Amino acid sequence: MFACCDCRDGSRGEDKPSTTIRTMGQNGAPGSLCGIGVNFRADGTGALLVASLIPGGPAEKTGQVQPNDVLYEVDGKNVYRSPLSTVSSNLLGPNESTVRVVFLRNAEQVQVSIVRAPVPNLMSVQKASPLTPKD
Repeated sequence: MFACCDCRDGSRGEDKPSTTIRTMGQNGAPGSLCGIGVNFRADGTGALLVASLIPGGPAEKTGQVQPNDVLYEVDGKNVYRSPLSTVSSNLLGPNESTVRVVFLRNAEQVQVSIVRAPVPNLMSVQKASPLTPKD
């Protein structure tokens, strides 16, 4: 678990899809985690897809992030199929800092600038259900 936006407690957690990172505080004060307000799910290849947006969270406020968007790049760093520790260390940051995130949507890259903020469920990753072909 991470201790705050600017410092880490040294433990990196496990790079398993079931890892969950939760906030330590809700008001942006020291000890709070600041993120983008997205819940991710991992597909069978290790790619992270947007499972849901936290209501009122930073990503939802942009109006540009959608469920099933695939996380591709964070601040110019390719994070596609990267371990959770890499992804989270890039998405988390100081309160009110801006992060540039690129998602893949229907084979198109969608670039979104998101201002980090404290969110109740900062980031969670769950195994995705197998995809079934559409008829």
